[in-house]
Amino acid sequence: METKYLGRDEAPIKPETWKLLDSTMVEAAKTVLAGRRLLNIEGPYGLGLKAVPLEDCSEAECMLVSRFIPVHMISTGFSLGVRDLLAFEQNGLPFSASAVSDAAVRTAQMEDRIIFEGAPDTPGLLTVEGANSQKLASWSTVGKAADDVIQAMIALDEAGYHGPYALALAPARFNLLYRRYVQGIGTELEHLKTIVTDGIFKAPVLKTGGVLIATGRQYASIVIGQDMTTGYVGPSGDALEFSITESLALVVREPASICVLKEKA
Repeated sequence: METKYLGRDEAPIKPETWKLLDSTMVEAAKTVLAGRRLLNIEGPYGLGLKAVPLEDCSEAECMLVSRFIPVHMISTGFSLGVRDLLAFEQNGLPFSASAVSDAAVRTAQMEDRIIFEGAPDTPGLLTVEGANSQKLASWSTVGKAADDVIQAMIALDEAGYHGPYALALAPARFNLLYRRYVQGIGTELEHLKTIVTDGIFKAPVLKTGGVLIATGRQYASIVIGQDMTTGYVGPSGDALEFSITESLALVVREPASICVLKEKA
C-alpha cells in the first residue's frame, strides 16, 4: 500500500482510528460493488499504473504499434470533526463513521459505472463493441427468468464460449428471482445457480437489464492499480479532510464472451 502518497503518515490520528476508517470503508463498499464479484481481479500494481498494455498490432509492414487501456483514478473526499475524533481516541466514545460510508459508496458506484457502462473513450461490459445481446421478456411469470438466461447462454455457447458463466442483474430483475416455483420448493435463484455456476450478483449500478459473461481472465478482467484506500488530505477549520482513492481499468480481451441482457423497447 503506497501510503506515503496518500498522506496517511501525516495524519494526526491513531492506528486504531485508521483501522476503524478502513474497515468502515470496506464494509460500505461491499454493499454496492458487483463488478469485482463478476470478473477476475489482476493486481494491485500500484498507484503509478496509468495504462494497461495490450498486444502489439501491425500498423504497416515492419511496424508494430503498442495499444493501451487507460487506468482511471477515482478520488472521493469526506471530512471528520476534530472533536468527534478526539472523543473516540481519548475517551472511547461511540464514533459515527457515516461520512466514510457515504464516500465509500460513492467511490464504489463510480467503479461499477466504469466497469459496466464505461468511461470516456473506454467501453464497459454493456457498451463494448462485439458483445452479444439478448432481449429480456417480462419476468412477471415464474420461470421466464430462466428461459431468458438460457437463451443468453445459448448465444454465448454458439459464439464458442462454453462456460462456466456468471450473471449480474439490475436489482429489479434480481429480486424477482426469490419467487418460488408453483410446483416444487425451489426459487428461481436456486434454479439458475445450477446453470450459472460462477455466481449470480445484484448490481445496484444497473437500472435495467443485466449481463451474462463467460468467466476467465482470458476473456475479461479488472486491473487494479491502487486498491480502494483511505488517505489524509489535511486540516480544514474544525475538521480533518480525508479521501478514498483507487485506480482501475476494465480489460475486455474477448468481447464476444459477453451477452448484454437488454430490456425490450
